[in-house]
Amino acid sequence: MDNKTLEESISMAMECTDNNLVKYLPYILQDFWKLGSSPEEIIKIIKKYRQDYLNLNILDLGSGKGAVSINISLELGCRCFGIDGIEDFVIFSNNKSKEYSVDNICTFEKNDIRSRIKTLGKFDVIILGAIGPVFGDYYSTLSQLSPHLNSGGYLIISDAYVEDGFTTDYPGVFQKKNIVEQINKAGMEILEEKTNFEDTEIELEYENEYNNLNKRCMELVEKYPENKELFIEYSEKQKEFYWKLSNEVIAVIFVIKKK
Repeated sequence: MDNKTLEESISMAMECTDNNLVKYLPYILQDFWKLGSSPEEIIKIIKKYRQDYLNLNILDLGSGKGAVSINISLELGCRCFGIDGIEDFVIFSNNKSKEYSVDNICTFEKNDIRSRIKTLGKFDVIILGAIGPVFGDYYSTLSQLSPHLNSGGYLIISDAYVEDGFTTDYPGVFQKKNIVEQINKAGMEILEEKTNFEDTEIELEYENEYNNLNKRCMELVEKYPENKELFIEYSEKQKEFYWKLSNEVIAVIFVIKKK
């Protein structure tokens, strides 16, 4: 595990401009349930590669507010275990799991995924839903997670990359060829790569998400004027992030397995 604190790790994963913003994330993101990953796309992947749904054990690392795991358990009956570092998100997730009556098979825990993974057993599917390079680059990430895959298991990683020859200042976004090299070096291979998602209204979704986020940031400016610059800077950074998602980087879901 690197020497970042849990708060610093969360800050990086959530694209915070300042570690002090982490405690405000539950308020800023109160209008969101889905954080970064598409439950629908991930469910399609699980359906494609496994049919024994009731026997599957799924690990959701950086589970956010639980949308992915809860929807998987609800639709497929899989056992899901989510871990996130933000306590309010974990409380929300467990309450939501009860609301959807899947709390007997879908549970969540507040912990540091970097240290907690070392104490866990094996799973059929491990999901990293748009959490960035919390475990390091792809080689480091896969080296740490592959021992926790059952035979025939696979990882589902929601991420973004830039085409070969292009660069971006967005942290943790690699060129496609660099990602492939690191995956191969870790003794693994890409089973599938999904980039063209069916959501034709993605631009409108991005706009609505940003508007909700910005609204909450402006409410915090009114509530805590002494931290005005902190909230405005985060809102502006998120506006830039959504622009990059639309224009500069390629959103992707990788399905990765051992060779």
